[in-house]
Amino acid sequence: MASAPVIAAACYDALSARIAEVVGFDALYLSGMGVEVSQLGAPDIGLVTMSELASHAARVVDAVQLPVVADIDAGFGGSINVYRTVRTMERAGIAGLQIEDQVQPKKCPILPGRAVVSREAALDRLKAALDARRSSDLVIIARTDADVNSLQETLERCEMFREAGADVVMPMYGEFIKGLSPVEQMDFLRKMCARIRGPVMAQGSLPPPGFTADDLAAAGFRFVMFASSAVLTTVNSLAKLYRGIKESGVDDRRYKDGEFPMLLDVFKALHLDRYNAIDGG
Repeated sequence: MASAPVIAAACYDALSARIAEVVGFDALYLSGMGVEVSQLGAPDIGLVTMSELASHAARVVDAVQLPVVADIDAGFGGSINVYRTVRTMERAGIAGLQIEDQVQPKKCPILPGRAVVSREAALDRLKAALDARRSSDLVIIARTDADVNSLQETLERCEMFREAGADVVMPMYGEFIKGLSPVEQMDFLRKMCARIRGPVMAQGSLPPPGFTADDLAAAGFRFVMFASSAVLTTVNSLAKLYRGIKESGVDDRRYKDGEFPMLLDVFKALHLDRYNAIDGG
């Protein structure tokens, strides 16, 4: 992020992480929503436990050579829980952590009822996270959901987090761009980034229609990822496949036209040669 904006792939498990690496991404974002949806078959409402996330994150990290940023929601409890969460995730090999100021249990931004804790409580969470890290290489990202309150509160919390030592801030801004045209949305995002000191992470939604991740980077975001794209693509692809099999009794094999038409191609992407070498094969 110091030399250029990072365009990361949002993944939800070791398989999606490895495919993103094969395609050529330089960094990964382990989506909290993606983990909850894929591992529990549940909506993004804060059901995943800290130990479940840490175990899952360790497998993702082990599958790739890329730095992985993980979403730890609100830290799974009070300040001492946040401290333990950060220590545990750092041992799992995570390169960065995103912690937010939502009331627990947190809610996905697309669901109603989001609320933030007081500034004092939010600062306590962040300080616990900062105190817990053992390596300065671990990037701490402070997210604020104060878009449910006001733009001024959002900007002031970002400033507070930066002054406290957060490496990156992540202002949620969905409430501010509702009803705006794509051009107006981009104009707002440029102005918002300009008012925030230090690196800013995009909230993970798609760029406004007609714009790209590069446009978000040009607007001032230093870390960009599409949080839900992989999950939505997987769910819809599976639904189409399963419905076809159920209705016709036949696998139409549309995947034959993809990058990995055979199961052996998938195995090769997942380091088959490396495992064979270890096993003497």
